[in-house]
Amino acid sequence: MRAIILTEPKGYSKTAIAVLNKLGRVYPWSEARKKPAILKRAGILVVKLGIKISKPLLDKLPNLKIIGTSTTGLNHIDIEEARQREIQVISLRGEMRFLKTIFPTAEETIGLIIMLIRKLPWGFDAVRAGKWQKEKFYGHELFGKTLGIIGFGRLGSMVAGFGRALGMSVIACDPYVSAAVMRRAGVKKVSMDAVFKRADVVSIHVLLTGKTHNLIKRRHFRLMKPTAYYINTARGEINSEKALLEALEKKWIAGAALDVLANEDPKGRHVKRHPLVRYAKRHRNLIIVPHLGGATFESMARTEEFIAEKIAHFVQKRRSPLSRYKGM
Repeated sequence: MRAIILTEPKGYSKTAIAVLNKLGRVYPWSEARKKPAILKRAGILVVKLGIKISKPLLDKLPNLKIIGTSTTGLNHIDIEEARQREIQVISLRGEMRFLKTIFPTAEETIGLIIMLIRKLPWGFDAVRAGKWQKEKFYGHELFGKTLGIIGFGRLGSMVAGFGRALGMSVIACDPYVSAAVMRRAGVKKVSMDAVFKRADVVSIHVLLTGKTHNLIKRRHFRLMKPTAYYINTARGEINSEKALLEALEKKWIAGAALDVLANEDPKGRHVKRHPLVRYAKRHRNLIIVPHLGGATFESMARTEEFIAEKIAHFVQKRRSPLSRYKGM
């Protein structure tokens, strides 16, 4: 019987596991890693972000044929190594009809913006410390401000809609989306430099690729208004963290909120000596949370089930799970 390894079984959708059980026997990673016979038989590896899928790990899985990941980003998988081994990587990337029904990262983006410009985390810290200091935590409102979006795909367009609902004007940059498409969404297409120059809040919504690695550089932070805020819920490698830290220290910008850091370690080892984390401990204008964008029970269950069905479709050549999303 085909062995299927589930790297993060805790809380995994029972419906998704039931789909996988029809394809073989499902083993949790904690059990499989101790038994070479299971690793050798494994044909399918189902992952999230808790384990880096690297060459040394793939060496232990000589018969692996499929890696399934309930993510759009793929930087936790050595894609080139998988390609050389002819391993099929099945992910959420490109599944637009389905992804248009998944909102948590866009919701989180707006939540981070509001928390940051209203200074809510630090106000809460003060109350927990027994202080009631309203005057120390005056913030700003979003109504009438300009939201600038880098990347007007699924998430960028969702965030734009939320921003407009809050009374913000929205500008965006995306070389792959026309001005006409943006105009129909109530958004003005501008250059990347114009986004950084004009926006009161700049939010990043691009996939991490070779072209977008280190896309946001020192010069972009220098373009921003000293009253502007920077938000990244995409990937930490998209911006220069050194430049962002400089922008905060030198007050080129008013603040930042991050859901992601570069070179994230699933066990959190990157946090202990990270310069941005050290800065956040001493200042009240930087929020960092541990990659929570898609971390809602509802979205995790739905994406896990979708990937399980997509794997089954690939193995059995049955009807694609996308069929239910036609017309959306």
